[in-house]
Amino acid sequence: MLKKIIAVSVVAAMALPVTGAFASDNPTDRIRPNTPNVIDSTITVEPGKDEITIMAYTWTVRTVANIRKTPSPTGAHVLTVYPGYTLTGQHGGEVFVVNGQEWVYVWNNSGVAGYILLSALEETG
Repeated sequence: MLKKIIAVSVVAAMALPVTGAFASDNPTDRIRPNTPNVIDSTITVEPGKDEITIMAYTWTVRTVANIRKTPSPTGAHVLTVYPGYTLTGQHGGEVFVVNGQEWVYVWNNSGVAGYILLSALEETG
């Protein structure tokens, strides 16, 4: 009798239609943020190609500084940035402390990325 109940339960479970009530495959029903020209999120409409970056920081360089490959004053030099230069960093990103200096990972609009001293930056967004 137990085997019959199990068999009926398995068949009934397989016969239930999949409705997709919890996740939609229709890309036109996705909600877009109403904040234009903001790096906070990027949503594409190609199925399977969604990429969301949540809450990115925008930093403005306050003083001449070097972006380095590793969070260290001896790390390989990547780029020198000057006051007024804009960089982006991940909100909640890790702050690396090396010899008492705080470093954060940043990138620019050209895709150049690396570590820079936090003291050289001012959060602007």
